[in-house]
Amino acid sequence: MNQFIKGALVANAAAMGYNWIYNMPYLEKLSKEQSLVFQKADPAQYERAKKSYYVYPKAEIGDVSVQGEVLKWLYIAMKDNPELTVEDYEKLVFNQFQPGGDYQGYIESYGKKLVINRLSEILKLDIKKVAQTDDQLVGIVPYLVCKELNLSNEKAIELKNTFTNKTEYDDFFIMFDHIIEAVKNGSLKEALKKNIKYAPKDYYEKLEKAIEIDDTKKFIIDHAGTDCHIPKSIPLIYHILYHATDFEDAVVKNVLIGGASCDRGLVIGAIFSQVSEIPEAWIKKTKLNF
Repeated sequence: MNQFIKGALVANAAAMGYNWIYNMPYLEKLSKEQSLVFQKADPAQYERAKKSYYVYPKAEIGDVSVQGEVLKWLYIAMKDNPELTVEDYEKLVFNQFQPGGDYQGYIESYGKKLVINRLSEILKLDIKKVAQTDDQLVGIVPYLVCKELNLSNEKAIELKNTFTNKTEYDDFFIMFDHIIEAVKNGSLKEALKKNIKYAPKDYYEKLEKAIEIDDTKKFIIDHAGTDCHIPKSIPLIYHILYHATDFEDAVVKNVLIGGASCDRGLVIGAIFSQVSEIPEAWIKKTKLNF
């Protein structure tokens, strides 16, 4: 768990107190009064933020988002069975999300679709299967697990098809591979600059601007966004990775931006942990006992 998963989960858990608050000015003002990392979500703060979604009322400090949970489940399963199939992955997630399942919390759209499809099969309902066309960061989860366990990108691509039919992820896996390899003998900034060429072509300009533009607010308005959909989240992740000084700075910047900060944190934490120490106090706060 020490290669990629730990950094991913620490950065995810750090953002849980303000995940899905879409009000940067509010978060900036609040950050002058208190730390925003590793806080328990306060419904009153979500209310004051106006544009926000308070979906983890039972979460404690150190817990992770639903995508963080999926990362945990898949890692545990693939550590025992590296040959895990799409069918196995579907069953794994369904057993958690189904009515009466162990997971008790918010379920995102890809999970709801999976439950509908599998229940309709089990109950033999005459319902057309719902297509899985998700474009959120959950598609990156199999890649992080496969990197941790030294498994191939082919396996990661196979498993990401559980929730999405989009091929952009395949190119991003290659891009991240090159970045991770490059930082072994160079800086993260140089690795990010040199490996944009492996991204999907539609992303070239956004990723170049992620590096060129220092003003985060301007970059978000013109070239990215703060939700979880990859056309917005991957450019913003790239921007944070490039402009942060270390793991801690990257996580703080990410939380301060708001929006889908937990799930951006999965990628930010996994990548930045390759070049920077994770604060020991943060590791202790994150629920990694699995």
